[in-house]
Order: sequence, then C-alpha cells, then structure tokens
Amino acid sequence: MTLLDIDAPAPAGMGRDRYRRRVVLVLGALAVIASLAAIATGPLAIPVLDVLAWMTGFDDGSALGDVERHLLAQIRLPRIVIAILAGIGLAIGGCLMQSLFRNPLADPGLIGVSSGSALAAALAIVMLPSLPLWLGAHPAFVLPIAAFCGGLIATFLILRIADLSGGTATVVLLLAGIGIGVIAEVAIGFLIFVSNEQQLRDITFWRMGSLAGNGWLQAGIVAVPVTIIAAFAWSVAPALNALSLGDDVARHLGIPVARLQRLIVVTVAATIGAIVAFCGLIGFLGLVAPHLARLVIGHDHRWLLPVSALIGIVIITFGDLVTRIAVAPAELPIGLVTGALGGPIFLYLLVRQMRSGSQ
Repeated sequence: MTLLDIDAPAPAGMGRDRYRRRVVLVLGALAVIASLAAIATGPLAIPVLDVLAWMTGFDDGSALGDVERHLLAQIRLPRIVIAILAGIGLAIGGCLMQSLFRNPLADPGLIGVSSGSALAAALAIVMLPSLPLWLGAHPAFVLPIAAFCGGLIATFLILRIADLSGGTATVVLLLAGIGIGVIAEVAIGFLIFVSNEQQLRDITFWRMGSLAGNGWLQAGIVAVPVTIIAAFAWSVAPALNALSLGDDVARHLGIPVARLQRLIVVTVAATIGAIVAFCGLIGFLGLVAPHLARLVIGHDHRWLLPVSALIGIVIITFGDLVTRIAVAPAELPIGLVTGALGGPIFLYLLVRQMRSGSQ
C-alpha cells in the first residue's frame, strides 16, 4: 500500500492513526513547498534558499537587495498569507456545508453568500462613477465592503426565509440558498447588460478571482473570520460526526441541531464573504478540497477538517504559482487555475474510488 493509496482498506486502530498522521505530514510538506515556490516566483525571480534565509533572519544583506526585501515583505509574503487563509477558509467552509447538507456535492455557494457578494460587487463596479466623491475616491475599499455586505445580506435573507418556513431544516436552507443565488445571477446579468466595456471587464475578472493587490491589512482582516471558523469547526467536530448520522440521531445525543445549523451557516457566510471581498470568486476549491480529504482520510471530522484545510492550502498556493508563470508577465485569474488543477484530480480519485467499490 502506498502512502496515499485509497484503494487499500483503511488500517485499523493505531495503524489508522499513523496513516492519518503521515497524510497530514505529507500535505503539510507540500503546502510549505508550494508556498515557498510561490513566494520565490515572479517577474523578479528570487532563489528559494535566499527566501528561506531572509524569512529565518539569516540573510546578511549580501544575497538580497533593498528591492528584493521590499518585494518579499510588502507584496509576495502578504499575498501568500492571504492565499493560505483563503485556502483554509474555503476548504473548511466547504467541509461544513457538506456536513450540514450531508451531500458531498455541497459547497459554500449553495447558501447564496457567494452570489450575494458577487451581486453587491457588480453593483459597486457599475455604480462607482455615481457614488459621492468622498466614497468614490476610494474604490479599493468600496468593492470589498460591498461584497462583504452583500454576502451577509444574502445570508440574513436565507435565515429569514427559513424562520418563516417554520425552522432551519437543511432542505429549507438549501432551497432558499439556491433561490437567492438564482435571483442574484439574474441581477448580475442585468448589470452586465447595462455596463460599459470597462465595467464589463472589471466584473468579469473579479468573478474569476485574483490574489493580486492584497497587503497586510487585507490579510489581517481575512485572518479574523478564518481563525473563527477554524476554531468553531474544530470545537464542533464531534457534533458534526453525530450530525452525519442524521438529525434525529444527533438530537438523541443531546446536540442542539437547529442552533448548530444556524451557527454553521452564519460562520461560513462571514468567512466566505470576507474571502470573496478581497479575492473575488474562487470556485470549486470549497467543493473539491473536503471531498479529496474524505477520499483520502475518511469521514471523522477530527481529521477531515485539518486535512481539508491542508489540501485547500496546497491547491491555492500551487495555483497562485501557476497564475504567475503560465502567461508571464500577465497573470491568470486564480479561480480558473484552481478549477483546472482540482477538477482532474477530483475526477481521477473519484473514478478510482468507484472502481474500488465495484470490485
């Protein structure tokens, strides 16, 4: 059996734990390698060893000049930090959504937060020339604030619809999220229709995602909800294991199902809203990362959550590397790259699992 061979039966007892720890170590090493490669790569290439020396404080000033140090400290390092945070937030958010709906095809977009953010961002782009001078003079802040508020408004509407329907059953949350998403897409289509050429270009590229232009301030803002969702997800991991057996079983075990469902939706919405606000729409990662983790590590959320986060980091950091070298000196949208990287891997592992199960 190879290190990550999902076709072999899962080892039991201590053997299973050793296997899972090895998976975590391998994914952690891949995340570090991809992050270092992304930091070192760009129009101005910097040797990885020099980057390591600078990050560990062993740079004596001879290897890197002032330009390289400024580039690393103010552009590339905050960019890779926000990439790591986005990978963690999207992966954990997707894992929570799949656990909530007990559906491996669920992702954060199902609750409408991504569509709400996209609608608010598109509205801000089209309406920017009409905004008051004091507000329109700061477009770098208008777009993230609008996207974040749009995501929260969409979440509020979904929860309100669920309340009016008599509860927060998963089917109500799912249908409400789909409905909000459809309405938002129709509104975005209208805004695209009335936008000029530059606005159309801005909307299109924002919806494909980008990590460019983010600094330490943006990374610090995104770090808050990502830290909260990671801590929340870890604290409710045993409850998620029970929830996967069904709502009635979870209630019998003393878990407040309705409250847990609401907390999951609100936490995921706040996190995805913050990520979308500064990075645009990064599709597919929230779907593929937890599903890949489940194929490799199993269904125990105590392991599934951290492995999902590590896979999210690997995909998005390696994707960020590809965005800067594929069509250099231009950059590909990160959403296109993560989909292109994650899709084939996801299909390959899925086919292997289906073949293994049919034998």
